[in-house]
Amino acid sequence: MAQRFISGVVGIPLLVLVIFAGGGLPFAISIMLLSVLGLSEFYRGVKMTGANPQEWVGYAYIGVFVFLATNHYHSSGYATTSIMTLLVIVSMTLELARTNRDPIRDIGSTFLGVVYPAWLFSYLAALRYLPGELKLSWLPWSIPLGSYLVLFVIFSAWSSDTTAYLIGRKWGKNKLAPSLSPGKSWEGGFAGIAACCVVSSFFSCGLHINWMFVPIIGIGIAVSSLFGDLAKSSIKRSIGIKDFGSILPGHGGILDRFDGLLFAGPLFYYFCTMILHY
Repeated sequence: MAQRFISGVVGIPLLVLVIFAGGGLPFAISIMLLSVLGLSEFYRGVKMTGANPQEWVGYAYIGVFVFLATNHYHSSGYATTSIMTLLVIVSMTLELARTNRDPIRDIGSTFLGVVYPAWLFSYLAALRYLPGELKLSWLPWSIPLGSYLVLFVIFSAWSSDTTAYLIGRKWGKNKLAPSLSPGKSWEGGFAGIAACCVVSSFFSCGLHINWMFVPIIGIGIAVSSLFGDLAKSSIKRSIGIKDFGSILPGHGGILDRFDGLLFAGPLFYYFCTMILHY
């Protein structure tokens, strides 16, 4: 618990600085770094099952995805389609050159690494690069809309995760998904949703959106974050590991800490672009 607190004290101010600095470039670079570390954790894990993923393909696609993200995914559908088509053709062709071919296992693990976490992480960069400025009543200057949206989804998702952890640890009695994550409880889950709704309501005030969207956003971020956590737990169970890494004290690896955001980030991005029309 103490390690989690220390990580937050150090990490949150640094996170805010990176999000607002340099017109988004430092944040895009940070997302690339997180993607590399997360993908490294993932490939290291799947190798323990006997898979032999084409690792360099996954790392190459991190740069491609972040580049597309900074140029707005929702307006570059043709480019996204073409690179995913190329991924299938290149990976399956390269597998033919291997003497110990196992295309189902090897290409499957390669693909899963490319889309999770490499592709899903890039949506945080896509959020940051959404155009526009936002004027908050309590600030004398405007701030980038994308920066605000990134803070919105990150703090909302983390409030859900942290509250669910604390309440579940103290009062959780009814297991939510014992076969995947024995520590999660229904009590913690509902508390996490409530906390997420409170935090997202605060951020929603700055966007001046229709009040009907506020509970949808809060519940949506909390539930998608929860499913992201459970999906990660499912992968870890399949591999047979407790954590993906130990780079973040009190949390484990990159995928252990950002699992919820890997689901919440893309969904929030499409909500902002398709429903709110940012």
